[in-house]
Amino acid sequence: MAGLAHAAVGLAAKPLVPKVNVGWLILGTYMLDILWIAFWGVGLEIWPAKPGAHPLWWDHSLLMAVVWSVFFGLLASWLGRRSRYRTRIGIVFGLMVFSHWVLDWITHPMTALASHDTGIPLAFGNSPLVGLGFYRSLTVVWVTEIGGFLAGLAIYIVWRVRRKAQEFG
Repeated sequence: MAGLAHAAVGLAAKPLVPKVNVGWLILGTYMLDILWIAFWGVGLEIWPAKPGAHPLWWDHSLLMAVVWSVFFGLLASWLGRRSRYRTRIGIVFGLMVFSHWVLDWITHPMTALASHDTGIPLAFGNSPLVGLGFYRSLTVVWVTEIGGFLAGLAIYIVWRVRRKAQEFG
């Protein structure tokens, strides 16, 4: 669970960059998790974290979320270099990557889903762990995830319907 809200942000962002496939926007919102899996696979991340241990967090710390957002925003801008909207594409994609950290900051520590969760770090090592802890209740998790996803989907659908109406109207 705790991942539908990320997809919702990608869906809701589609009107900002009509020429970009919505799948790419959604991929951007999951990029920090994709990096986490890769770093875990090579041993740079630890899961589950042992009590008192602070993983290096090459992916989900605020510092690295900013670094990855800038990197992937620049990459998206470069890939869209033939588009007159390349700057907008880069900015929006970078924001999709960073939106992951913002949602995680709101939800962590997610003690309703992982009792050992203590928050997300600001940087490396023993840096402070932060988070508003919105997901301390399973009810809040379900309502927020499903409600957020439906809201993002509604924004996307309304935009698509209006765009089709403009094309044929």
